[in-house]
Amino acid sequence: MKQAFRNFLVAAAGTVLIAACGGSSDDDGGLTGGTSGVAPAVITSQNAPDIAGVVADVALGQGIFTSIITPGLPFTAGGPDVAFAPIMKPILSATMKTAAPSQLYATSAGRENCAVSGTVDVELNISDPAQPSISDTFAFEFSNCDEGTGVVVDGAMTITIVGIGGDAASGNFLLGMQIEFSAFAVTEGGETASATGTINIEIDTTDPLVTTIAVSTSTLVTTSAGTEEVLTNFTVEITEDASTFPVAVTVDTSFTISSPRIDGSVTVTTSLSLQSMGEDYPFVGELRIEGADGAVIVMIALDANTVRLEIDIDGDGAVDDTIDLTWDELMGATG
Repeated sequence: MKQAFRNFLVAAAGTVLIAACGGSSDDDGGLTGGTSGVAPAVITSQNAPDIAGVVADVALGQGIFTSIITPGLPFTAGGPDVAFAPIMKPILSATMKTAAPSQLYATSAGRENCAVSGTVDVELNISDPAQPSISDTFAFEFSNCDEGTGVVVDGAMTITIVGIGGDAASGNFLLGMQIEFSAFAVTEGGETASATGTINIEIDTTDPLVTTIAVSTSTLVTTSAGTEEVLTNFTVEITEDASTFPVAVTVDTSFTISSPRIDGSVTVTTSLSLQSMGEDYPFVGELRIEGADGAVIVMIALDANTVRLEIDIDGDGAVDDTIDLTWDELMGATG
């Protein structure tokens, strides 16, 4: 059982962390230690699609948070996946007593060899192997762990249960967790991505038809191809309503992102909740993206195919330029 748990962690971490850090970049520049001291990005008509594309990567669930710990959002090529992401499945199974936790946690600490090379140290501090408890922790220290999936994982990840309730037997529960990444790095296809920081997650399935996931962090630093990006004051709440078909998804988010890809930082707030159905991109919703000197991009979902960027270059509250793109064009704007 522990072997399966580790395999889930390694495979899932590799897949999502590479994607989370925005793919490859030729920019060797980097930010250090957060958004402090990083100047707001200058917004122009020329760079607005690039800036909005970076923001959309995060807001539409392409970032490390939602990719690792939430249901797959329907804004990806694979379509919707209302099941929890692989890295969370074994945790939830154990926590909610669907997979014999007394077997999973037979030992509280130990080292295991990975299938091809490397090791993982596991330390479990739990109050009762038969049921989850607040303050239970699951700590993993990967050392170049290669399970033969094309992914090598290094660094530490610690998961702490901070809240639990509901009816585990029916699958309708409330689960709060804190996940800490420390120099957590994944290498795939010769590219290494890493994350350092702590995220907080609350998963609420107490309504049989509605799943709500809230994710937050004060600071998360991700690095890919030598380029460091920093998310601060990040919050996102995702609601999936299975009472409709296709599943209705609502997203509300706010954050500041600092990145060399946008030559500075921008602050993002949700003016109108993003809403989508099934595999589609959002058909309604607005995000407000603010850069230097009060300049603003308002990203407006016109329908499930088209998004509009209304650009206020000089911060006077008037729209200076308007750009309409397909969602695919926007999501691919930053390469």
